[in-house]
Amino acid sequence: MKTKNKIIRFYTKITPERYEGVFSGITFRDFIKCTPIAIENILLLEMTYITGKHHNKFELFEGKHEIDKIALENIYNYGDFCFVDYKSPSLLKHLTENHIAELLYLKHMFKPLESPFFDVLQNNFAYLSHDDGWYCKIYCKESEILSMLLVNKIRNMAQGNFQADESTIPSNFIKHICELSTKGLILEVEYLSPRLDSAEIRVYEVGEYKNMDALFNSIDLSRLPVSLVEQVVIDL
Repeated sequence: MKTKNKIIRFYTKITPERYEGVFSGITFRDFIKCTPIAIENILLLEMTYITGKHHNKFELFEGKHEIDKIALENIYNYGDFCFVDYKSPSLLKHLTENHIAELLYLKHMFKPLESPFFDVLQNNFAYLSHDDGWYCKIYCKESEILSMLLVNKIRNMAQGNFQADESTIPSNFIKHICELSTKGLILEVEYLSPRLDSAEIRVYEVGEYKNMDALFNSIDLSRLPVSLVEQVVIDL
């Protein structure tokens, strides 16, 4: 009996004018590995009692060591995992009641009341996820960073090794994916042998989805209003 090939899928929709990317298939650990901007400190938008550091009932992760440590945890168990980064611990004392209200709204509604970026915190990101790896909305001051996050995730899916040669995936393919990401895409990586030494990447345009259950629980792409817009076979 023929063994089925291993297939990995994820969804992305980047909206540059809102500095927003919506993803399924990207975990917090992926985010920390793939983002080209280093995360220095995290202000978690609810108490999980992972660390003993808090400010105004927000839990804090300060420094690369603490962030790398939490990235190894099973974030899925926390349900919602939402945070903004901040430049320096000394900035926290400048948070006002209005700032706190906006941060709580951001967490509760998964969208900003006004802006996801707070001058007082000098944050680059607002990260809003539910069931780690299933749904994630990321705001970034530089929307190009969201495309770079996507590119690094694609390479990671295909290669499983950040030390692998980046030229493995053709640059024109990567460029096209970044251009198409504003339309809403499902990317499939199908490993073509048990040795995982070759793979086909297929890209389908599916439009905007907010409900990942509706999208992935009926993942038979032949039954969705989709179109195959790009594919490439690579040797790993």
